[in-house]
Amino acid sequence: MGLFKKNPVFCILCAVGVLAFAGGSALVVMESGKLAKSKKQVASADSQVKGLLYATPAPTPENVLAAQKNADELRAKLLSIREGLQRGSRLTISNDGTRVMSGLQKYISNYRRQVAKHQNANAADGEITAIEVPADFAFGFDKYLSETNIWDDPVLVPQLDKQRQVLSYILNQLIASDPAGIQVVEREVLEDAGADAKGFRINPAVSARVPGAIDTLAFRVTFSGYTPTLRKFLNKLAEFELPIVVRSVEVGRSKTSGKDAGGSKNAASNIDDIFSVFGGASSGTGAQAESEAPANQTPVVSETESSFTVTLEFIEIILPSNSEENPN
Repeated sequence: MGLFKKNPVFCILCAVGVLAFAGGSALVVMESGKLAKSKKQVASADSQVKGLLYATPAPTPENVLAAQKNADELRAKLLSIREGLQRGSRLTISNDGTRVMSGLQKYISNYRRQVAKHQNANAADGEITAIEVPADFAFGFDKYLSETNIWDDPVLVPQLDKQRQVLSYILNQLIASDPAGIQVVEREVLEDAGADAKGFRINPAVSARVPGAIDTLAFRVTFSGYTPTLRKFLNKLAEFELPIVVRSVEVGRSKTSGKDAGGSKNAASNIDDIFSVFGGASSGTGAQAESEAPANQTPVVSETESSFTVTLEFIEIILPSNSEENPN
């Protein structure tokens, strides 16, 4: 205290100097830590830059443009696949009950006229080779043959319109295949979904229907003709203009054929019928078995008029919307 009293200015300067030194030392230590941290960040960034420079491919402007082009091509391919899966949704469906009923009546009269004036591809020019159909045939819509009113059901009406459009496509391919007759056209029952509902229903075991993922409409047609008719019909469906798949084929003797070789044969129990239609062998020995067969062996499906029952299924893929796929 005596020194401070004798030399107050000197003591104050000394104290200030000590404080300044302590503060400067603290700042040096702090800045040294920041400098070391900055050096580490610079070294890490330098390492990343070197890694990018030696990367394969390097992120050069040319490679970036090539990657962008590839991404655009993949995006276009994905869109094409999506559109292919949703081909069935491109059908223009009406919710207007009156319009749908009018469409059904036009559908029935149109196909009655087509089968009556049909000209077989092998017939002479101008020769009418009408396709035989039962009396008052409605081509799958017998319920609406005499009924002129349809209720405005927001679910049933568009489904009936969709069934009409799909059946129109199926019948166009069938008529173009030159059958001798069309005996039955059935569509899956929609009007009455109860357990005791009457009408055609596809077996769930063979159906592709998956609730929430795949929606389907099933149809069944029975027609008569020769094996080229069936082959031509199936080949036309295989062009896949609409997503329609063949679920089963049953082959039997036509009732109009004079040569009945023991009644009908179901394709599920006698697969030889189906292979005969496509000209292949049904056994595991393949072409060898066919070549070793006797020359005078009678084919399973001979060139006599047969009856064919084909079960078909129209498939629609239920895809999520873009907002669901890309929530961000």
